[in-house]
Amino acid sequence: MRRLALIGATALFLPPLAARAGNSESFCSGVGFADTPDLVIGRIKTDAGKVFFRKNGGRKSPCPSVAPQCQDKAYLVPGDLVVLGGKRGDFVCVDYDDGKGSRGGWLPSATLEPAPLANDPAAWVGGWKRVEADIAIEQAKDGLRASGEATYGALDPERVKRGAINSGSFSGPLALKNGQGRIVDDDSVSGCNLKLVRSGDFLFVRDNDVCGGMNVSFSGLYRKAAP
Repeated sequence: MRRLALIGATALFLPPLAARAGNSESFCSGVGFADTPDLVIGRIKTDAGKVFFRKNGGRKSPCPSVAPQCQDKAYLVPGDLVVLGGKRGDFVCVDYDDGKGSRGGWLPSATLEPAPLANDPAAWVGGWKRVEADIAIEQAKDGLRASGEATYGALDPERVKRGAINSGSFSGPLALKNGQGRIVDDDSVSGCNLKLVRSGDFLFVRDNDVCGGMNVSFSGLYRKAAP
């Protein structure tokens, strides 16, 4: 994103307002595991120019809309990838992530197009990293398998000093179909499930929030780890 320090495809192809609406259908805080059946990835169209996020609405606010007071300071540019959630009128709730930070918000649907997805298993194989999380995908005899480890607080010296680091892990087969990946942890007791998509140079992941200790999550944007 530009420049805030901070990330589909069925005709924008989305259910009306499924994305973390909270107490208001005009509120978007991002796209979670349960918000859409699949992870849908869009990208800013080539001819869109700067695309500004639109602010959340409220009881006395018309947002999201084209009204000048609804334009946020943060914007994306052509080629930027986003996870798409639910729609409200001419706007779609998205998650943007640049690997350093993320944010949810509304974007005009007309500025987005489906992003190409990688369905070739070879494009998924390797090590993938984000802050405090690693995922390894390998080609096994019976198909792709994945494992991952994540922490919460490992970068906080005070938490490290207190031994207050929470962790989580998973391991299981990676089912790949039409560019969409699914993982169910081999440990059936954990209930850990993940949705994954490969697009551009990235691996997009959403988990169901039961893949580790408190505040531990595998959700986010991953980049290929150096060999």
